[in-house]
Amino acid sequence: MGEKKEILQCPCGRWIESPSDYKLMFLKKLDMEIDILCPNDACYLKELGCITFKIENGKLVWKEAKFYPPYVTWNYSQLGKKKAEKIMREHLKKIVTERVEWKKVKEETLKAIESHYGKKEEKKEKKEE
Repeated sequence: MGEKKEILQCPCGRWIESPSDYKLMFLKKLDMEIDILCPNDACYLKELGCITFKIENGKLVWKEAKFYPPYVTWNYSQLGKKKAEKIMREHLKKIVTERVEWKKVKEETLKAIESHYGKKEEKKEKKEE
């Protein structure tokens, strides 16, 4: 008899063996959020989780990394809560510590903030004239 795989699976059916399998997308720069995506381009969920951070006194401070309920619940039902939770924690830890290029994230976030708020200031000055 074959043993049941002890790896995570997206509800779309895609097996996710390691933290390097996920796609990371950093579009929400002003929201300071990095999306964790399913590696299957045809996945109906797309987003499996996110990483949030903030900038305090010019320093990037990591706030939270989490997977969303549909992905979590699916894996609890497939592997059991204890086993799935352990693997998901390991994946999140490695994504945050090894996959995310924090220096680049900080630079891009600061540029986005400057660009966004700089444009607002320009609009205010034009209205006053």
